[in-house]
Amino acid sequence: MDKGAARPSYQFETSLRNVFAVGDVRAGSVKRVASGVGEGSACVQVIHRAIAE
Repeated sequence: MDKGAARPSYQFETSLRNVFAVGDVRAGSVKRVASGVGEGSACVQVIHRAIAE
C-alpha cells in the first residue's frame, strides 16, 4: 500500500494518522481504569498493524 494513500482510520486512532488514544484521554471516556486497560490491550494489535504499513 502506498504510505501516502488515504485509508480508513483504525479503531482508537486520533485525527492524526498513527496516533492512538485510549482511556480517559478519549472523548466520552467513562473515567474507569478497567476501561482504559481494556482499550489499551485491544489497541496493541491495531498499533502493530499500523507499524507494519
